[in-house]
Amino acid sequence: MLLLAGCAQPEVVRDEATAVPLTLQVDGQTFNLTTNTATVRELLAEAGVELGELDEVDPPLFTPLTPEMAIHVVRISETVDVTEEIIPFERKFIRTDSMSADDPPQIVQAGQNGTKEITIRIVYRDGQEVSRIRTNEVTLEQPQDELVMIGIGANRGNVDFSGTLATISGGTAVLMRGSTAVPETLNTGSSLDGRVFSLSPTGSHLLYTRVISDGTSFGNSLWVISTERGAEPRELGVENVLWADWNPNRTTVQQIAYTTAEPSDQPPGWEANNDLWLADVFENDGTPFEPVQFIDTYPALNGWWGGNYAWSPDGRMLAYAYANEVGVIDTFAEEDAFKRRQLQEFTAYNTLADWVWVPTITWSPDGRFVAITNHGGDDDRTMEFNSWVFDLFSSLEMQLIDQTGMWGHLHWVTNPDASSIAFLRTADPVDSLRSNYTLWLMDQDGSNARQIYPPLGENSAFSRDEQFMAWGPSGQDIAFIFNDDLFIMNLEASVATQITADDLPASHPTWAPYGLGLRVGSTSSDDTPLNPAPTLEPTRQFVPTE
Repeated sequence: MLLLAGCAQPEVVRDEATAVPLTLQVDGQTFNLTTNTATVRELLAEAGVELGELDEVDPPLFTPLTPEMAIHVVRISETVDVTEEIIPFERKFIRTDSMSADDPPQIVQAGQNGTKEITIRIVYRDGQEVSRIRTNEVTLEQPQDELVMIGIGANRGNVDFSGTLATISGGTAVLMRGSTAVPETLNTGSSLDGRVFSLSPTGSHLLYTRVISDGTSFGNSLWVISTERGAEPRELGVENVLWADWNPNRTTVQQIAYTTAEPSDQPPGWEANNDLWLADVFENDGTPFEPVQFIDTYPALNGWWGGNYAWSPDGRMLAYAYANEVGVIDTFAEEDAFKRRQLQEFTAYNTLADWVWVPTITWSPDGRFVAITNHGGDDDRTMEFNSWVFDLFSSLEMQLIDQTGMWGHLHWVTNPDASSIAFLRTADPVDSLRSNYTLWLMDQDGSNARQIYPPLGENSAFSRDEQFMAWGPSGQDIAFIFNDDLFIMNLEASVATQITADDLPASHPTWAPYGLGLRVGSTSSDDTPLNPAPTLEPTRQFVPTE
């Protein structure tokens, strides 16, 4: 309009004889005028009509005046209104085999509406509202779905077992005490992310992490809850945890270790700190939680992803694994040079993606041996993943199984009277990234390896998560996740029983007692390892076996 106005024709000089009659509508009134001005702009100036930035004029300001012309000025104004709206919760039905088809539906989680803040731009024409436009929307509180349990009448096989078994079921913690007949839901909330989910050595407490982010980025908080009925959860004041677990040799004043990260806008959503913290967790909720940083940071290859850790059974050491190395950390060491010892270095596997493959670690019940699955060969793209065992009391290391697969996840039995290692084995070593896996069992020296589930010839669908299984206290029972359901297998009878068969995916089984919790009546101090441990020499490394 300004450009056109700049190109307007020169003013036409009018006299009394050439005055133009016209009408002007503005501010709700109509005026009959006679003017000698040449354009609409000049007429409005002569009439003393001031225009706002948004006002509309018809015809445009540069239009020459003609007899009987009708000019209309529309006043345009805007306001901004900020209001809150309710986000209604949804009702979701969950099929469960713990109820018969005749049982009435049960609400297991009450629905709760969420709220959002809406910014609206309101447009008025001559004082009349003509449009409302949403310009911004911010969620203040997410709604919580109402969960309604419906029985499907399935005949689930109830299993009696020793100890306490817990799993994550649909994002909440479920506890079973000596039997699968009556599962209990712990008051942990429904936003467990599974990064940390572990029963204490005696099964008295559960350590877990809850999501605190908006679901699009990394963020969680560390919590603990007693397994007593009706217990309330306690937040430990630690956020952005990548790994945490109980010291298996502490039962009176319990101890945990954990590592942290910083949220990031770049994939995978976090930047690992590669730190290590130790902290006592007291029974009394009023006792402060005061963690101590044992390692500030560790400059590992592809350290932005973080590493894996595992407590030794005597509670003195932590085994660690990063993209190209495994080793042990002595938590009793006072000097940095004696804190860490590398056990093996290998070629890191190149995933060609925004994730890093890291070995999982398992300890023998006596705390002498560490077993892992590493990446073999010199080619960083070679699909070769083998299982190894290391003796911490000597320089001995031995390869147990060839081509276990990248998701082998070795799990040494926790009972000191047993000596078996359970693991997953790939069905296609050439493509163990996408291959199916089967559950195997072998002796601690790698001998007598045999497939135990599923039966030969049947399809398998095991969880790829490191915590896909847990050993029972007796050393004769294994809980594992298969097809998103929980199974318990008795090795002595070679019978696997499906425990869940509903719409809620099961994951992260954890079983207690273990460690010191298995040693009923032990007189060992919680501050002293039960077994002698090797002294770590500074900069000493094991030489990989060819």
